[in-house]
Amino acid sequence: MVTPEQRPHLNIRPAREDDAPALREICNDAVEDGLATFDNGLRSIEDQKRLIATAGQDAKRPLLVAEVRNLVCGLVSVEACEERLHYGEIAEIVIFVRRSFRSYGVGRQLMRVAQTEAARLGYRKLIGRVLSDNEDSLRLCKATGWRVVGVHERHARHGSRLRDVTVVEYLLPAVSGAE
Repeated sequence: MVTPEQRPHLNIRPAREDDAPALREICNDAVEDGLATFDNGLRSIEDQKRLIATAGQDAKRPLLVAEVRNLVCGLVSVEACEERLHYGEIAEIVIFVRRSFRSYGVGRQLMRVAQTEAARLGYRKLIGRVLSDNEDSLRLCKATGWRVVGVHERHARHGSRLRDVTVVEYLLPAVSGAE
């Protein structure tokens, strides 16, 4: 049995253009699995490069990758949402983990880094929308301090099927003088 000290180190860093093929593969696996994304269509390399470039141009919307021994095994993005309602203080978190790396703590580490980074960037709250039958993602949220706000019934369309969506949130530590 491998001890924690013997495990390869997980490196989390900003996404680069040369990560596009790996990120596309991870995202497309999630589309094919039908549990971790609302997307129905597969992502192209050009789409992925565009998302990486956009993240690189906006410090408030980072796209981070997790890698082990130079193999990209997951990603997390911090995406601002509804700026006109929330003054840019609320972000949505999106996490995908390569199939062969699921259940190894990659998602937890990505989530914790995203929470820290979002606080540093001045966000006050994180939100997420999780397909209600995605027990792994709901477990990840619970393990990293998120709370369930409610469920939108028959909310997300996948083909001809309507699925429930669980809304989750995480309150970031208040910055002094911000409330």
